[in-house]
Amino acid sequence: MRLHRLALTAFGPFAGTEEVDLDEVGRDGLFLLWGPTGAGKTTLLDAVVFALYGTVPGARGEEKRLRSDHADAATRTEVSCELTLAGERLLVTRRPEQQRPKKRGEGWTTEQARLLVQRLTDGGWEPVSTRIDEGSEHLRMRLGLDVHQFCQVVLLPQGDFARFLRAEPEHRAELLRTLFDVGRFARAEDWLAHERSEARDRVAMQKARLSSLMARVAQTADVEIPEELAPELLAAGPGNRGTPWVGEVRTAVATRLARAVERAGAAAARVAELDAALAAARALDERHGRRAQAQEALETLTGREADVAPLRVELDRGRRAETLRDVLAAVRHATDTVEQAATGLDGARRAWQAVAGGRESSPALARELRDHAAAARALWPEVERSAELGAAVGGLDVRIAALTAACAAGAASAETWPARLARQETRVALAQAASARLPGERDALHAAEDAVTAARAADRLAEALAAARREVDVRRGTWSDARERWLDLRSQRLDGMAAELAAQLVDGADCPVCGAVSHPRPATHSGPAVTAEDERVARQEAEAAERELATGTAAADAQERELAGLRARAGALPVGEQAALRDGLAAAADRTAVEAADLEPARAELTGLLAERERSAARLAADREELRARAAERNTLADALDVLSSRLADACGEDPDLRTRVVRLETAAGHCEALVTAQAEDERARVIAGTARRNALERCLAAGFDEVSTAVQALLPEHRLAALDREVAAHDDRLALVRARLAEPELADLGQRPDVPGLTERCSTATREREDAVADLDGARRCDAALEQLAGSVMSAELELTDLLAWADQVTALADLVHGRGSNVLRMRLQSFVLAARLEQVAEVASGRLQDMSGGRYTFLHSDAQGRNGARGGLGLDVFDEYTGVRRATKTLSGGESFMASLALALGLADVVTAETGGVQIDTLFVDEGFGTLDPQALDAVMSVLDELRRGGRTVGVISHLEELRTRIPTRLEVVAGRNGSRLAG
Repeated sequence: MRLHRLALTAFGPFAGTEEVDLDEVGRDGLFLLWGPTGAGKTTLLDAVVFALYGTVPGARGEEKRLRSDHADAATRTEVSCELTLAGERLLVTRRPEQQRPKKRGEGWTTEQARLLVQRLTDGGWEPVSTRIDEGSEHLRMRLGLDVHQFCQVVLLPQGDFARFLRAEPEHRAELLRTLFDVGRFARAEDWLAHERSEARDRVAMQKARLSSLMARVAQTADVEIPEELAPELLAAGPGNRGTPWVGEVRTAVATRLARAVERAGAAAARVAELDAALAAARALDERHGRRAQAQEALETLTGREADVAPLRVELDRGRRAETLRDVLAAVRHATDTVEQAATGLDGARRAWQAVAGGRESSPALARELRDHAAAARALWPEVERSAELGAAVGGLDVRIAALTAACAAGAASAETWPARLARQETRVALAQAASARLPGERDALHAAEDAVTAARAADRLAEALAAARREVDVRRGTWSDARERWLDLRSQRLDGMAAELAAQLVDGADCPVCGAVSHPRPATHSGPAVTAEDERVARQEAEAAERELATGTAAADAQERELAGLRARAGALPVGEQAALRDGLAAAADRTAVEAADLEPARAELTGLLAERERSAARLAADREELRARAAERNTLADALDVLSSRLADACGEDPDLRTRVVRLETAAGHCEALVTAQAEDERARVIAGTARRNALERCLAAGFDEVSTAVQALLPEHRLAALDREVAAHDDRLALVRARLAEPELADLGQRPDVPGLTERCSTATREREDAVADLDGARRCDAALEQLAGSVMSAELELTDLLAWADQVTALADLVHGRGSNVLRMRLQSFVLAARLEQVAEVASGRLQDMSGGRYTFLHSDAQGRNGARGGLGLDVFDEYTGVRRATKTLSGGESFMASLALALGLADVVTAETGGVQIDTLFVDEGFGTLDPQALDAVMSVLDELRRGGRTVGVISHLEELRTRIPTRLEVVAGRNGSRLAG
């Protein structure tokens, strides 16, 4: 991958369009991106990442604020990057989602994100994709790196690697996981953990199943489970221990089954004998009972004969009257019809008399009344039209009054407009003048505030600097004393080294110096004995004092540089005069801001007044025109209403209104028609009733009744006649049946009645004994069958539990191994082991560059040791100091040494990640900050390593604000910061 050109517009602190020709800037292979802190150097790198991935690295990407706050509203935020990927020249142009002014009307609208990927061909730039998802995938396939890997491999952020260098192993793993894919190993860990959990669950379920089967055996056989077969002890020992116990239980149940069979047979024979005797006794007792019941029933029926005779007479009369039911019903219906017709005639006659007015009812009179009512009904629509005309006239009167008042008010308002407009124009002019003055006053205020803040900060920092210098002097003395003590102890130990070695000699053991086994004159200490531990402690104290001195000196130097900058910004005036000047400028700026803030409201109000004046004039003209039209319309409708009202008054006659006249005429016609109809119905009903009475009398005489009324009295309801018939017939049938039963041969000569209850009690006792025996037999048989089935289940469950335990032990051991437990002595998880292998590769690659930068002093060493408090190891990283021959923690490196180690580690990690992702060729690299901690000699070594990086056609960009790098790197790209945003110099 090689970058050729970068252009960005309204991006970050850059308000306009800035373009960088990286081929020209990087023609020597090394260039400097220089500028003060906060100018926007890192923003250029963010633009590269945004063009390729649509996001920016680190915390800046979380805010999602890419658009420049200094940019004009009409300028679109856009990044364009021209680069070569996998031998293909591409031009990537990307825009983020952003707000822009609406093209029509006021307000803002959201413009969606865009991505355009183009390919350079012989005919020029050819589009590859205009879709974000498709274009991003095209770039990802050719880059071979995700955004995290790209930011570590191409941009080399030194601050991140300094933290990575000193981090604890668990924190170091977080970065490594973003660069190396260990997902498949994590999935293997999760799968084994899941399998371990599943195996444990299956073992627990199988133990529960076996325990349940043993409990069912005990419940079926009604025995207790032995203590050695308790649920918590199942499968605790070798072999299957439940099967023998189940066999013993089955033997006991078989013995009980044989005794139950013998007892049930004896009980069954005794019950059969008693059942035969009881059946014979019950048959004889039943014949005795039937004869006694028959004799009792004959006596009862004979006594009821006197009561049945009147029922026989009533039944005969009812049967004869039943043949006359139809003619009797016809007479009754005709009589009811005559009464109803007479009642209707009286009511119709009274209703007609109330409205007759002395007239006689007739069909002709009824038709005449109907005709008059129809004529009046035909005029009903005119009544509604008259009401509508009246309402319309009233509404027009109200509207005419309102329009008259509106015209008068509009004319009065038109006279006030010139004065109102003049006042508003004066207000707008005052606000415009204040708005023009405001930027200058605010610039002066900002300069004054900056001077006051710098002066106060300089006073505070001067006091802090004096204290810091005193602290540095104290630390220098402490360091000098500690170093002298360490050197003294080292000299004393060297002087007493012979005595120290002699103290370790043992008679019969070889001397480590000469190999002798006898030691006649071992050396002794002539002065105080100094051990290696004493020397080590003294050296550590000296090194700690040296680090504290370096830290204090660096802090004091930084404060001194900051103090010089603050005094340059503060100026020559005292703080009090500067504060007074600032307060005056602030008050003036506040007054001007208040006046300027009124500009837009004043303009809006003036525009509104002009529009309102036009609307008022148009409204007054419209009201006057409408007033003339409504007056003419009102006069026309009033004339039509007068004509219609006169016509309706003539049609009503003596009635108060037309509707009352129609109701009165229709009511009179209805009463007249009802009376004519009632008279005809009354005459027809009387003729029909006379005919029905004559026919009924003839039929009654033929049936044996002398009068119609006698036949009516003899007529019975249908249910009563049927009940009498059933009751008499039932009495006769029962009497014949009882007499026939007493004549049966089996009821003669019965002898003495047997003792059935006694025989029944003896049989019941024997039956209960047989049922108890059969129940015991059935229980024994079912218990034996159930135990046979459970025995097989218990044996199968024990065998399956044995297999599951073996499988669970294997899975648990393997899962514990990959999770850093059990037999894993390093306590490393599988994915940590893979990351440790990658870290070991990184340390090996980075050690070459670290040795070059440190003059051969330091080498990276990978550590598998466990962390503090037994934390899992595998990701430790130390350095080996060739000067002392001691393995040191990376946290003990000084600031400059840490920078060199971080840079070497970053470059080594970039090489390993590049190889891991398929050997993607990276021709453009950026190193971001960190050079300020190096002394000149260390800076020379680092620059030598950077020179090596550009060999073979690589381009290396160094991002820094360090002045010394401006003299070391001739090719520069400078970022200039200003109040209106940043820009590129030259």
